[in-house]
Amino acid sequence: MKKFLSTFAIVAILTSCGDSSTTTESMDTDSSTMMNDNAMNTDTSMMNSTMNAPMEMKDGMMMMKDGKMMMMKDGSTMEMTETVTCTDGCKVAPSGEVTMTDGKTMMLKDGESIDKDGHMMDASGKMIDSKM
Repeated sequence: MKKFLSTFAIVAILTSCGDSSTTTESMDTDSSTMMNDNAMNTDTSMMNSTMNAPMEMKDGMMMMKDGKMMMMKDGSTMEMTETVTCTDGCKVAPSGEVTMTDGKTMMLKDGESIDKDGHMMDASGKMIDSKM
């Protein structure tokens, strides 16, 4: 009797596993059939345009652009006229010079930016190690 129940349990498990994989395959096929090519192309193009687009400036973000420091304030971009102290204590001058809390300085290049918290990014939005 134990052998019969064990065999039955194994057959039931194998059968249920086989059924779910068949169901999954048919669901995958159905879902790919249901999605049209235009929807997929739209999603892909949106991802590509977002990834290649210039970094979006948020309020308090400062960026060197064409040799001038620009700052996003209240939804509009304006030229910096005075030194700004970030929340981490570093200071950003209108010339683009960033003075760290330890006294080290670095100059932002065109396209580089720093947010109000002191996080520096290159033109593509990748973080720059400010501890250099």
